[in-house]
Amino acid sequence: MASNVKKRESKGEGLIDLVFSWSLANVLNKDLYKGKVNLIPKTFSSTNEYMNSFVYPLIEETHADLLSSVQTVPRAPTNETLIITIAKDFKPPKDLYYKVYLINRKRDSPNDEGIYEPEFGDLIALTEVKPKCIDDLDRPKHPYLLALVQRVRDDKIEIEICASKPIVLDEDGDRDRQGDKKKRSLFVVHLTNIITNMRIWAALKSELEGDNMNIIKRMLQPDSIIEKSCTMCFSEESNRVALSIVKNAISSFKLDNSQQDALLSCVATRQCHHQNTVKLIWGPPGTGKTKTVASLLYILLRIKCRTLTCAPTNIAVIGVTSKLMSLVSCELKYDTYGLGDIVLFGNGERMKIDDHEDLFDVFLDHRVGALSRCLAPKSGWKHNVESMICLLEDPEEMYRLYLEGVKKNNEDDDKGEEEETSFGNQIVNNNEDREEDINQDLNVDKREIWRKNIVQTLKENKKTEKTKEE
Repeated sequence: MASNVKKRESKGEGLIDLVFSWSLANVLNKDLYKGKVNLIPKTFSSTNEYMNSFVYPLIEETHADLLSSVQTVPRAPTNETLIITIAKDFKPPKDLYYKVYLINRKRDSPNDEGIYEPEFGDLIALTEVKPKCIDDLDRPKHPYLLALVQRVRDDKIEIEICASKPIVLDEDGDRDRQGDKKKRSLFVVHLTNIITNMRIWAALKSELEGDNMNIIKRMLQPDSIIEKSCTMCFSEESNRVALSIVKNAISSFKLDNSQQDALLSCVATRQCHHQNTVKLIWGPPGTGKTKTVASLLYILLRIKCRTLTCAPTNIAVIGVTSKLMSLVSCELKYDTYGLGDIVLFGNGERMKIDDHEDLFDVFLDHRVGALSRCLAPKSGWKHNVESMICLLEDPEEMYRLYLEGVKKNNEDDDKGEEEETSFGNQIVNNNEDREEDINQDLNVDKREIWRKNIVQTLKENKKTEKTKEE
């Protein structure tokens, strides 16, 4: 089963077209966008000016990421292609879609990071040799060629890509190394992942209308009335209690003054019923934005405010959730009881949730799995409660039925053993290997007998109660 996505995240293809247009010399030119990236102003005359002011910084950041990856290409994860064929959406000259089958090379050890494992949104280079230097990306017989990974099958072997240039195939429309041993396959070289950049580009270039632009307009056109404190709301008892909770909690968060002010301002605005205000928490990298947001979420949880938290990257979502969990777990009195109001959801594979065991208790997929086990018909809550009721009402009868079932099961096993004696020593030799499996089967059979007895007893009890009522 493949991870399906829209081709080129169609709304973000403008950024991909730009990246594909860069030559290797363009990529290596660190001053390619010098003079085009201006300081983002503090005020804006229109929403278009606001959106466009972030475009060139995003392009420059994308270029810088690619430049850094190209400079370290000798250490980049690589894999060799087995077959390359034209995909069904192949429509030159722009939509150059191909299916690529990689050689299935398992890692020798967990520390072996040299083998490329594809992910959706990866920007890769296709080379005729495993690159040992930057020049290997652009050779005379195989010029610089980039591709974007569009789809990845679960086995990580079959991928679909969109290439910046046509890939030279044979007359049959494929490039098969197995068909011709003299034919050299291509190498897939991982450079970087630009899915986040594509999504930001789509947001900046989208033509938002109506309610979708309200939040941005609210930020760009502040109302002077909103800046005034709403004494009516802040004087209410519930709001005074909320602000008291905030002040008491802040002392344990170890926040600096600016972080405390941001937190208090957000909560105060949230408690006002007359304002519709957007608060912006801004700061350079390393200034504690994640910690501030996690602290704010904790406070909102304490005052029973339902909150939806989103982020452009899975790393950011995991980071905020981990911070929030560290704050909440300190107050849990009974193991994980009390986490029911926190739910983390997303693509578990892309989020690499298996590397974050501390988040299993709030991850939606794990909760669904645990709930399905609790509601299972033969081993869930209902079955266990029924078993306990029957045992308490008539333990002697339950025990007698259980012994009869075990006896019958043993008799069936004895008959089976007699039939197997004709196989002689071969059966004897295999018995040790099968002993554990047989014991497990016996336990399953015993549980089934016990379940049938309980169900039968419940039916009889219901009939008896019905007869008494009549």
